[in-house]
Order: sequence, then C-alpha cells, then structure tokens
Amino acid sequence: MSKLQIGIVILILGIAGYFAATFVRNKQPDPQGINVSPSESKTYYTCPMHPQIHQDHEGECPICHMKLVKVTKTTKSTGSGEQLGDKRSVLEISNNQLELIGIQKTEVERMSLTAKIPISGRFISSTSVAFQIYEEDLGQMRTGLRFNGQSSSTSEDAVSGVIVSVDSIVDPSSRTVRVIGSIKSGAKNVRPETSFSGEILIDLKDRLGIPESSVLRTGSRDIVYVFGEDNKLTAKTVKVGLKTEGFFEVVSGLKEGDVISSGPNFLIDSEAKIRGAND
Repeated sequence: MSKLQIGIVILILGIAGYFAATFVRNKQPDPQGINVSPSESKTYYTCPMHPQIHQDHEGECPICHMKLVKVTKTTKSTGSGEQLGDKRSVLEISNNQLELIGIQKTEVERMSLTAKIPISGRFISSTSVAFQIYEEDLGQMRTGLRFNGQSSSTSEDAVSGVIVSVDSIVDPSSRTVRVIGSIKSGAKNVRPETSFSGEILIDLKDRLGIPESSVLRTGSRDIVYVFGEDNKLTAKTVKVGLKTEGFFEVVSGLKEGDVISSGPNFLIDSEAKIRGAND
C-alpha cells in the first residue's frame, strides 16, 4: 500500500471517529434527567394589559395605546411540550389601568353561602327517593341536608325533602354512593321507579368567601392576586372549597380583610408571567 493510500485510510478513520463521538455525546442524558432540546429564543414587543399583542418593533398598543414592552423569552422543551418554570413577577399597576382592563378590588369577608350538588336517581315511593352522589362529594354528605328536584314525568311538580341515610359502600363501576331522601312536599302522583333529578343544598355559614372571578385555576393549584402597598399585586396560592353561585369558599391562604383582584385576572397573570420570565 502506497503512502497516499495509507493517508486516505487514516483520514477516513479520523472522520468516522469524529461522527461517532458526536453521536454518543448527543445521546447522553441531560444532567437533570431531562432530555432537553436546544433552547429557543424569541424577542417581541407586547402590551402589559393586552398580552395577545405581539409585534417585532417598538410602538403603542392599538387597543389602549400604552407603550409596548420588549420581551425576550428563552424556553426549553421537556419533550412533552411543557415549559420549565412558572415564575410570576410582582406587578405595580395604577388605578387607571385597573379600570381600563376591568379589574376590581374585592375585600375578603365572611358570608353565608349555599353550595349545590347535582343529583339524579329514582323514586322508591311517593315518600322516598334514592339517588347517587360521586365519592368526591361524600365528605359533604350527612343526614338532615335539604334537597330539591322533580320527576321526569311531572317536571312542574317540585319535590323537596331531607336526606335520611347515606350508604357506606362505593359502587366500584360508577364510583358513586347511594343516598336515601325523605320527601316532605311534592310527588303526590309520582309512580315508583320514576326518574328523579335535582340538587342537594349545603349551607355554609360564616365562611370566608371570594368571587369566582378572583380564582385562577391552573390545574396544579389555585391562584389569586393580592393587593399590597402602592397597588402592588402578588400572586398567592390558595385552597378553595365548595363552589356556590358566583363564589368560592376559602379553606386556606387568605384571611378576612385581605384585598384581592376580581375580574379578568388572566390579563394580570399573563403580564406577571411575562415579567417573571425576564427577571
């Protein structure tokens, strides 16, 4: 073999070794246990109050005419399309801006609420009805609770009564529990086995309550924005209980007298996340 041929062989082996090393290096897992794809950077200008506005140059918001802010976001994919991190910045916002986007200040206070749990079942007789509740509502069930409803045959004839028994066994197929109610009014001409539908009424007296529009439900937690000094808004995680007509019962995370925002809170949340991404 000539010197030229030997040189060519060495060159080919060197190139092959380089690509093999590159392949192995790219296959190594991320040090944090996540296979991270290359970062994606995106710079644009957006409105603090209208985050749906995106443009590639400075200017004013076409909706409220506020000056657009520059945003540079670098995200990493986890392979499932989720972004890493969920950071929210503290916002300082003027009363005029609050009025412009329809945000109101609401004081957390104690109130009497009434929660309603939908139910369906059948009439056992003209004096009794049996219906099913889901196991997640079992903690709220007790004898003496009121219920209202109607039959499928005489929907104009309202039925009301009280719960007299709650089964202790969950149906494994439907994940429901049977409840028996004693009818106190209505159902005079209803035949046994006729379908029944209605709702259980749960009185929540002297409970902390906040408007439904104050709560941002992210899936993993519930968030409200609390006002501090100089109209500074801070995101806070809360635990809510039963939902009533327009309100949530507060289990933890807030106290009486706290001032929170209510209304289109998704606008505030979008801006808080935009600024948080750049902190």
